[in-house]
Amino acid sequence: MKVDTHLHGSVSVLVPHGPLAGDDVEGFRQTLTLSIDQKSGRVVLDMSDVPYLDSSGINALLELCTGQQAASARPRLALLGETSREALDLTDVLPQLTVFDTVESAIRSYKR
Repeated sequence: MKVDTHLHGSVSVLVPHGPLAGDDVEGFRQTLTLSIDQKSGRVVLDMSDVPYLDSSGINALLELCTGQQAASARPRLALLGETSREALDLTDVLPQLTVFDTVESAIRSYKR
C-alpha cells in the first residue's frame, strides 16, 4: 500500500491509497507507528482514497488510534468514505475513533 505523507506544521497528514486490507495492513501499521512516534501522536489520516477496510484494517486503526497516548495526541481520521464508515460503525469501532469531515478541521483540532 502506498502512503503519502505531508507535513502541516507540527502535524503529519498520511494519505493511504487503496484498500486497508490483507497483506497491506502491516506496511500501513509500520508507517503510521513511525509517524505517531515522530510527531507525538499528532497525525491525521486522510482516508479519502481508501475504498474499504477489512477486519485487519479495522483492528489496526483501533489499536493505533486509541492507544496509550493522551486523547489530545491521538491520530485523527478525516474524509472517511461511506463503505469504510459503515464497516467501522457496524463493528462498533467508529465511536472510539476521532473522525472529522475535513483534513483541515482534523489538523485544527490539535491546536485546541
